Amino acid sequence: MPLTSYCKKCGQDVPVSASCPNCGAKLGPGTVRLAWCVEHAPVRDWMCWNSVMRLLLPALGATLLLVILLEAFMGGTAGIAELLSGGGLIIVLMGLLGLLLAVMLLVFILQGEELLDCVIDARGIHVQVYLPHPTALRLALRGKSPRLLNAPGDDGLLLLSSREIAWKDIQRVQLWPEKTLILFYAPRWWMRVFLPCSPFVWEDALGLIREKIGRKKTVVLPAECRSSAPAKGGKAAKGSKARQLSFDDVAGDVLSGAPADAPEAEGDFTSLADVLQEMKESEP
Repeated sequence: MPLTSYCKKCGQDVPVSASCPNCGAKLGPGTVRLAWCVEHAPVRDWMCWNSVMRLLLPALGATLLLVILLEAFMGGTAGIAELLSGGGLIIVLMGLLGLLLAVMLLVFILQGEELLDCVIDARGIHVQVYLPHPTALRLALRGKSPRLLNAPGDDGLLLLSSREIAWKDIQRVQLWPEKTLILFYAPRWWMRVFLPCSPFVWEDALGLIREKIGRKKTVVLPAECRSSAPAKGGKAAKGSKARQLSFDDVAGDVLSGAPADAPEAEGDFTSLADVLQEMKESEP
């Protein structure tokens, strides 16, 4: 879908223009946005697995560290060596990890597909997750109350969650072209929003990122998102400030015969060299 302008009065996306063709309302630059929808299956999405593993793996690591510290407190280094020599603890933790991964796989399969409504506008990045044809089981597997079954709209879509990040909060952007995926981080080490694109909006999405934050030096950006245009209101390059000349510098240049940068004199104008020569001759 190409870039559009969103008319708040009509509540519709219209072609980019100065005014709405339907109601005539004024459309400023801030109304331009890029909106699209993509189908999303959690079981096939690495980011869904990643969001769980980011919590699961540190929890398992903390458990292992706690067991080792307790063993060191109770039995000293000999106890730690005995604990790790048999490999029983590692096997137990690996078995627990495999069991949790199997449970995650089953949960993702039963969750079914979702519909993601993605928008890039003047405020930032917005992703809304909708569940088509919701059931009590699918809601429970997502940690939602079955009471939401009474809330779906006329199209049978139920809004589950909304993720967004403002332009000013973005600290890092990472591209995944193979999956047409854009990752936004705030701070630089924590992913806040992942934006699934389609091949039809990929270039437009990168163009909006370049326009909004492509000139910010504080944001880590890939080359495709870095703007080559100079920053607005930017200062001149270091060392380019002109040096103010003193009278002695000017007089020295004139007496030494250095060419002057001033425009040629007109009429009966007396040059500075002649004035200085007269002053020199008039001295006793």
